[in-house]
Amino acid sequence: MNNPAISLGSLQELFTELVKQAVAEALKEQQVQERPRYPERVSVAQASEITGYSRNSLYQMHSKGTVPGAQKVGGKLVFDTATLRKWVAEGGNHE
Repeated sequence: MNNPAISLGSLQELFTELVKQAVAEALKEQQVQERPRYPERVSVAQASEITGYSRNSLYQMHSKGTVPGAQKVGGKLVFDTATLRKWVAEGGNHE
């Protein structure tokens, strides 16, 4: 039986690449699992958690019309969660 020889360097490169892929997949899965679950619409406090902006900043951005997905419901400011997440993923710039 004739087994093709593989160099130690090639084997090491292959192993390194497999480990990198496994670690990347594990980290991605961990981020998905750790991401807090929020309802479809969230309060200013929850929007602050999602965006990283303070509640005061969110109120100011809402008054300027620079934060998406915000609306008044029963006198309270609420935000569409999916819109906020998309905005943050795109950079979440309020200027």
